[in-house]
Amino acid sequence: MTWIHRRCSVGFGLRASGLGRDRDSSPWPEARSPWLLLAFIFPIILSAQRSPYNGLEVLPADSNGHYRILIGGHFHGESTNRSGYPAATLLANIDTINSLGANLFLSTGDLFMDPVNDLPRYQKAFFSKLKMPFFNAPGNHDVTRRGDGVVVEFDLYQSFQLDPFMAARKDLVHGLLLDTEHEGGRFGEHELERIRVVGASAQPGSTVFIISHRPIWAEEDPQYSPLFQGNTRSVLGTNFGKDVYPLLEQIAKHAHVYWISGSMGGTAQSSIFFQQHAPNITFIQSAIRNEPRDALLIADVYPDTVKWSALSLTGQKLLAPEAYDAAWWKARLGHTEGFNWKLLPYLVKTTVLHRAFWWGAGLMLLLVLLVRRILRR
Repeated sequence: MTWIHRRCSVGFGLRASGLGRDRDSSPWPEARSPWLLLAFIFPIILSAQRSPYNGLEVLPADSNGHYRILIGGHFHGESTNRSGYPAATLLANIDTINSLGANLFLSTGDLFMDPVNDLPRYQKAFFSKLKMPFFNAPGNHDVTRRGDGVVVEFDLYQSFQLDPFMAARKDLVHGLLLDTEHEGGRFGEHELERIRVVGASAQPGSTVFIISHRPIWAEEDPQYSPLFQGNTRSVLGTNFGKDVYPLLEQIAKHAHVYWISGSMGGTAQSSIFFQQHAPNITFIQSAIRNEPRDALLIADVYPDTVKWSALSLTGQKLLAPEAYDAAWWKARLGHTEGFNWKLLPYLVKTTVLHRAFWWGAGLMLLLVLLVRRILRR
């Protein structure tokens, strides 16, 4: 059974489960935008085992216990994309993505530029063409106002030879998609309880994937914080070190935890960051920006291990994901491509024609006039 509340916990997989935390008697979420309403209605109508974006069902591992997961984020591409479509590098590879035979496609957030107006174009050009269920951890571009994000919890089971309701089945993969936008990067008791529940249900030797947009594990860590310049950060800091990391340490005593995020900033030198932080705890980032470096992560999960690889969306030769560690990023810190002067007319045009420019210009003019009036007195 699944409980859906305003801060939603939607289960998907062969077994769905949720913990209601909202005391409102209404079972329906407060939908503040059409895309959010769609995201809530789809799981209710189709069942909690289906993607809210393309309606496809999350299927179990194959007969060998193998489960393939695709991971990426920032699918709207560059920050100047106003087309309403996903990044061109992503759309150009849909056939290749489908040919990989993945069981699941997870997004690390910033799926849209404009979640309300872009949804129809995404549905036509992207969601409807995918042959695997797709889920998204909300990013700052995916919400129309704070609190519109969705918390999604899922369990995937190795049940290929067993009745899906038999208690004898073995838990293979546990996952948690978290909303880091609702409280500005801080986790309340609701999110902490979700982590506790996943940790308690994870069997020895199993794998736990935690997906969030913001790399809250990096913000206050001097080893990682300088590597992601310009990414979305918490204004008042996070409670990751105080409240969240101790829970990860408990889970890591019997399972491997992969925390995967997708806010890397515009100066990132790779679409992949991969760092084993401690025994059984690995921090990862995965995001694209419609650039030559664009790539997706591939996690091939087996009963006793996870094998990682990557798919370049532009044909570039890639290193193994594990090679893009903190040392690799630190060695390239501050290295950016030279400015393309041919883009100057375009950049000037897009800046001058944007309404934010004229709002700023108008306010500046008003301020100048006010100062002049004060000085003349």
